[in-house]
Amino acid sequence: MSYFFNFRKFLTKQLVFVSTLSLLFFSLLLTPSFATDSFEYSQHIYTIKSGNMSLNYHDHSRLDKWMTQFDIKLSGIGYAYRYQESKGNVEHRFRVSLPKALKYNGFSVAPRFEYRAFNKESKDDFANVWLRFQYAKKFGAFKAYATIQPKFAIDRDGYNDGEYYEAQNKYGVDYKVSDKLTVGVYLEQNHDEDWNVKSEFVATKVSFKF
Repeated sequence: MSYFFNFRKFLTKQLVFVSTLSLLFFSLLLTPSFATDSFEYSQHIYTIKSGNMSLNYHDHSRLDKWMTQFDIKLSGIGYAYRYQESKGNVEHRFRVSLPKALKYNGFSVAPRFEYRAFNKESKDDFANVWLRFQYAKKFGAFKAYATIQPKFAIDRDGYNDGEYYEAQNKYGVDYKVSDKLTVGVYLEQNHDEDWNVKSEFVATKVSFKF
């Protein structure tokens, strides 16, 4: 009897969790955006993968900005280094992405730690923690996904440690052309501390595995 009670309690918690995330995803998708620079530029990402390593290049059309990133996964933990230039200013990013803390029927939650260092003297280095909520669903060779990624400040001017300050959310579709080639497109929306859209753009992806 206690087994069935515990199972029902567990199932109820899971249903509440899934319903809450579903409501969050759909409300964000339906929220109108008022960013002044909406769709004034786009991003194009090219990735090559081999085993547990990958290297990608990001190019922003109509912006003086580009970046390249190296990723490696060891024992389920992802490590990454990103070099970025924006209007001649250089940024170094170091990331540690932990395994998914929760997975359920297409939903998942995973934390990420990031440290950002700037060559520009007027800009202070800082760190942050991401919580990455994602729902993904496969339809044959297609995979649709929505990713909500709030960020929480660490040693950032103007914010207390652990305080939410922005979010980077993505809604997209990938298509697996073959075992080696995948292409995709997504909408990225960047939100401010009040959850207003401060920028958004469309991005394309091409990933080749060898």
